[in-house]
Amino acid sequence: MITFPKNNIEKLVEKGINSKKEFDLFFKSHYTLFLSFACRYRLNTEEARDIVQDVFTSFWEQREHFNSILTIKAFFYRAISNRCLNHLKHEDVKSRYAERQLQEMQSEEFIQENIIREEVSLIVRRKVKELTPREREIILLSLQNKSNQEIADLLSISVPTVKTHKMHAYARLRTELEELRFLLLIL
Repeated sequence: MITFPKNNIEKLVEKGINSKKEFDLFFKSHYTLFLSFACRYRLNTEEARDIVQDVFTSFWEQREHFNSILTIKAFFYRAISNRCLNHLKHEDVKSRYAERQLQEMQSEEFIQENIIREEVSLIVRRKVKELTPREREIILLSLQNKSNQEIADLLSISVPTVKTHKMHAYARLRTELEELRFLLLIL
């Protein structure tokens, strides 16, 4: 086993890091070293800083479990390594997901489906505009997931009145959009 001469800081914290002063000294003397280690995983400097900072925080929260400078350093190297690898794996998953999304968005089916959705939405909005002002107002509030009671309270009308306006509006929309429904079934 290779042994290196201990520096003053390592001698100071040889039995562990139990005080804020020892932690600050350890941080100041090892932060750059751990940051350099994290950067070897081809992370950008900001990502590496975040990881090293997280490991320092994690260490501080469990510092009483470490009884020597060697176990402390081993913890830091292993924790930084694991977090860097997890970060890279996560980035890889995000990249593959984005790639799949892009491929899907370039497909003819995706384009056609979205054209149909937009056109249907336009037709429905036009038909909703043709409703009476009160019916339109109630339908739009209903589309915002408002309950009949909430709509009644907002418009200062009774719940049965809300239900009646909804019933009339939906009946008109069904009649006016019947041919659209038939076309959508064919597609």
